[in-house]
Amino acid sequence: ATLAMVERVFPALLAAALCILVVGAAGEGAETGERAPTFRWAQRKDRVLLTIDLQGVTHESIEIESDGKFVFAGTGSARDRREDRVPHRLELQMLKPLNASDSTCGGGCTNWKIDETVDPQCTVSEGSGPWEHCTLGAEVFNLTHCQVRARDVHCVLIKAKNEAFWPHLLKDNERPKNMAIDWSKWLDEEKDGVRWNPQVDRAWEWWKHDGEDEEEETEEERVEREKEEKRQRDRYRRARKKKAGAGS
Repeated sequence: ATLAMVERVFPALLAAALCILVVGAAGEGAETGERAPTFRWAQRKDRVLLTIDLQGVTHESIEIESDGKFVFAGTGSARDRREDRVPHRLELQMLKPLNASDSTCGGGCTNWKIDETVDPQCTVSEGSGPWEHCTLGAEVFNLTHCQVRARDVHCVLIKAKNEAFWPHLLKDNERPKNMAIDWSKWLDEEKDGVRWNPQVDRAWEWWKHDGEDEEEETEEERVEREKEEKRQRDRYRRARKKKAGAGS
């Protein structure tokens, strides 16, 4: 009787073991697929500033739709996994529509990506400041575009309407774990467009200076930036806590 029971149970146990092996193999294959990179964001009344934290990106493709859909795909590595170069994909649905009418950025881009080989033709008015010289960046600054840099991918997504700050970035208030606020680029809404230079007490036009610090970030600068971002977050939390206490 015992032998007969074993003969009946053994095929079922064998089938279960094979099923576990097949599922395990499928799981391993899924892990080797595209990963979702981390990204940071900030905004102005007229644009979203998006930074994808991938370095050494190759084979990139960018898709931007007027309904607010943004898709990036490319092979690269995260900063804490420099030797691990794998395909990544980031797909976002923005809260509101974007200005996605020209993927060439007026002739300076190819499929939304700045084409460094293009020699732009532009003129500047007499007496213009040093930041207004004729460069590709100046040509496309007020157009939706992306730039693949050594340590990250930076995108300027122009909003369809120049309006009040969005309450959040993504539709349905989604907050994926790979998303963070870019405190190094954040600006309070009441300071957007005009902020004061205390040295000369005059209007400070951020759009004329916003790209001045866009050089490649060193490791020391990254560490210092992250420290400053943490200090800003701590100040923000303390201010909110204080405000909540006063309201109660």
